[in-house]
Amino acid sequence: MQFNRYRFSNRSQSLLGQLKHRTGLGINVLARYGLCLSLKDPSIPNSDEFDEMGLEIIPGVLFGEHENIYMALIIDRLNRDGLDPKEYLHKMTRAHLNRGATALFPRIHDLSDFNYIIQQEQK
Repeated sequence: MQFNRYRFSNRSQSLLGQLKHRTGLGINVLARYGLCLSLKDPSIPNSDEFDEMGLEIIPGVLFGEHENIYMALIIDRLNRDGLDPKEYLHKMTRAHLNRGATALFPRIHDLSDFNYIIQQEQK
C-alpha cells in the first residue's frame, strides 16, 4: 500500500492558508498536525462531507521523511475502525486530513498556541 495524491476541500485549503498566515508554518506541517488531531478523535469522519476542490498535495511533500510513520498510524486507525486498509486508505486519509484542518483552525491563533496544545495533549 502507498499514499496517493490528496486533494483538500476548498474549505480546508482556506483554513490551512489562514493558519499558515497566522503561524508562518507550511501547509504540510499544519496538515500533519491536523491529521493527528483527527486520528485521536474516536469518531469516524464522513468522507463525503468534503469536496475535492482545494489544493492537491503529494505524499512526499505532505508527510516528508515520516511517510512510513503516518502510514502505520492510519492503518492502525483503519483497523480499529473495522475498515479494510486496502479499500479505505485513500478515502479515509483524505477525510482525516480535512477533518483535522477543521479541528485545528479554532485552536491556533498564532505560533505560541502550538506550545499550549502540546502541553495539554501531554496531560
